[in-house]
Amino acid sequence: MTSEQFLFVQAIEAFKRVNGKTFPTWTDVLEVVRRLGYRKTRPSELCLGRKAEDWTERADAPSGVDRASEEAA
Repeated sequence: MTSEQFLFVQAIEAFKRVNGKTFPTWTDVLEVVRRLGYRKTRPSELCLGRKAEDWTERADAPSGVDRASEEAA
């Protein structure tokens, strides 16, 4: 397991423990990924057709997870 994979697994396990969830939703997983610091800085390499709009953001963009606390900052 790479260090990136290990960090992700540990973050998911911590999220499950703190939130009392055995099975996190995909939205929960995305929250963990954003909290780890990942941002959408490059165009997608996946071919999704017109099912989803692609975008990019700055590397230092806020996570958007805690909207209330980010708006106050």
